[in-house]
Order: sequence, then C-alpha cells, then structure tokens
Amino acid sequence: MYADVHLHLYEAEDPKRIVSEAQEKGVNFFLTAAEDLRTAEKCVELTVLDPVYAAVGVHPSKAKEPYDVKELEKLLEKEKVVAVGEIGLDAKYERFGISMDRQRRVFLDMLRLAREYDLPVSVHSGRSFREVIDILLRSDVQAHLHWYSGSVSLAVEAAESGMMFSVGPAVLHYKNYNGLVETLPLESLMTETDYPVRIGGVENHPSRVIDVAKRIAEIKGVPFDRVRRALFNNALSFFGVRP
Repeated sequence: MYADVHLHLYEAEDPKRIVSEAQEKGVNFFLTAAEDLRTAEKCVELTVLDPVYAAVGVHPSKAKEPYDVKELEKLLEKEKVVAVGEIGLDAKYERFGISMDRQRRVFLDMLRLAREYDLPVSVHSGRSFREVIDILLRSDVQAHLHWYSGSVSLAVEAAESGMMFSVGPAVLHYKNYNGLVETLPLESLMTETDYPVRIGGVENHPSRVIDVAKRIAEIKGVPFDRVRRALFNNALSFFGVRP
C-alpha cells in the first residue's frame, strides 16, 4: 500500500473518483490539507471517504485573513482530523502584502493549537527554511515538512530531532531532490503529491506516489518492497492512524 500525506483533495471536481482511481492502484491513505477555515471544513467533509483524513489549519498565504479560532477548534475535535496544517512561513508572500510578522503570529497560533490537541503539524517552509525549523525545534510538536527544498544539512538536523519529510513528484524530474533522499534515513521519509499541482506538465494525481516510492528506492539503492512498506508505515505511524 501507499500513502499521499499531502494533497488538496477539495480542489478536485470529483474527489470520490480521484480517491477511487488511486485506491485501485494501492494508495490507501490520503491526508487532505487545508489552507483556511473554508477549506478546512471541506477537508473534514471529505473524510466521509474511508481512506481520507484531514489536516486543519491556516496556510501562510492566508495569514492576512481573519480566522475564527473557536471554529478551527471544533474541526480539530473531529475523529479523522489527524494534523494541524497546512501551516508555516514563506518569505515570498511578503510581496503580496503578507508580512513575516503576521505569518509568524499565525504560525505560532497554529502550533499552540497542535500542542493543545496533541496533534502533529504539516508544514510549508518555502524560502524560510531555517526560521521554520528553528521555531519547530522550540515548539514541542511533531512536525512534517512537506515539499521541502532547503539544504540537506538543515534537513539532517531536523530529522535528527524527529521531523519527517515528504517527497513528491518533483523528485521524478529534478535531480536537486536526490541529495535529500540519499541522505535522510528511510525512517524520516513519506510520500506526497500536493495534488492538483502540476510537475513536468503532468497533474500530480495521488497515484503518482507509487512512482515517487520507486524513485526513492532507486536513489537509495534499497529493495522497492522494503521502501514501499516503510513509507506507508511511516505515514500511518506519524499521523497515528491504525492500518
């Protein structure tokens, strides 16, 4: 079996079809991540699909918008909400009028919720890798960094503290992701697609995690079956989901 630990399933015209197609190929764990309260509600609604779980939180691109903490807390109490996310920092959003100061306040607020509800976090760290990891190291939460593209040395530091990294279809097209996969232990890796983002002109359908898992096995020189099992079990274990 395979896991897609970071996608935005609410953006699909027919989420049930997308999940069914991926399930037929062996994908049996989906974590759909929110960007704000509206999409968080949609994520929770999608958990009626048996293999779908939700992450609820405020993305740094939405940090300028007001949000109702009490409404988020109601969603965090739902049975199949297994993470706070997608949250984090990204310096590129400053050019859209979303200050780093405002992003930090929201990020810290989301981390507070994660501690209160004893949930891991799914983190966006674009162009703010060092600061994000420094904050996470002080936060006392379990953290998963999605689509990480910072330095390998910083990733090693984070992994040694217990942070997890999900690898997406970018590794199929760009060699600069090879170093991360080569260096981090298999126990620190999971797979994602960030559906519906397109890479290499191809939609990142959740079933692409199979190709990602195969590529991870190639890069690490480890038997595919061992890699496949480890990546799936890492996802279930990290998010506290029973097989």
